[in-house]
Amino acid sequence: MTPPFSFATALLLASTLAFTGCQSAPEAPVAADLNSANPAVAGQARKVQELSTQIERQKAVIETEKTKLTALEQQLQGSQQNLDGIKKEVRANP
Repeated sequence: MTPPFSFATALLLASTLAFTGCQSAPEAPVAADLNSANPAVAGQARKVQELSTQIERQKAVIETEKTKLTALEQQLQGSQQNLDGIKKEVRANP
């Protein structure tokens, strides 16, 4: 006798729910879903909240790294200009 709800069916349903959940607006409130009586809804809401938090943290890291990169590029440009100036001075005063 085959169970009415096979593993493959459960996996398909979970994948579909995850996919449709990803299609909702990222700023959609999940607070109500976190307190849902349905464990699947509450669990998925926790996952959405955790991923949203991770994304915000990663964006902050990226912005920090962009700022560092810009500073390094400016240092490189200044160093290159200094090198060019030193070389001109050496050529002018052998």
